[in-house]
Amino acid sequence: MTALESYLTDRDADAGLRIRTAAVLLFARQGYAATGIRDLARAVNLTNAGIYHHVSSKEALLAGLMREGHLGLIEATVRGLAGLAGPADRLAHLIGTLTAVHALSPMTTRVMDGELRSLTPGSAAHGEIIALRDAYEDLWREVLADGVARGVFHVADQKLTRLALMSMCTGTSEWYRPGGGSSLERVCAEFVAIGLAAVRAGAVDVAAPDLSALPVFPWEPPDA
Repeated sequence: MTALESYLTDRDADAGLRIRTAAVLLFARQGYAATGIRDLARAVNLTNAGIYHHVSSKEALLAGLMREGHLGLIEATVRGLAGLAGPADRLAHLIGTLTAVHALSPMTTRVMDGELRSLTPGSAAHGEIIALRDAYEDLWREVLADGVARGVFHVADQKLTRLALMSMCTGTSEWYRPGGGSSLERVCAEFVAIGLAAVRAGAVDVAAPDLSALPVFPWEPPDA
């Protein structure tokens, strides 16, 4: 039995947190639709009734994880942007933060990025998550638009540029591994350099991302 399996089945550990950890792990690995309450119950050594004692439904569990994940990302990003004036510095912060969050919380971010389709269309939860996602993407839209307006950035299509840069950052959830060939600090620095080159920002000196200011998701499965 692995350390993660031992934690998930430990009756002395917080059951609500264990359920969320198991949910993130299973939703990320096999998808929300393919994961049943029975799968969650088996993973955390509880009965189906035991699961429902802590969550009202599987969809509510998913919505809660996505809500807290988006709020954590938005809050950390806004906090870091507050002290930055120039478009290049702000874009660097956006790139570094999104890259690092996906690298350090790959299971949570895979669920955040990929399971919106699983929320019931038209439901309050579906609308809330769309609004949070849009609020986060607005931060990117504003920085790119400001950089172009000031003549700091030179791009033909701001939407395509935003989508390309965000896709680069979110991809770390699929391939980054601690202890691999490159440290997370180096990955963030390289991505910032690539991003600033993409918007033709010229030679700029930006601060390294503050990894200590990133959101912490206590349910993220360790070493999954």
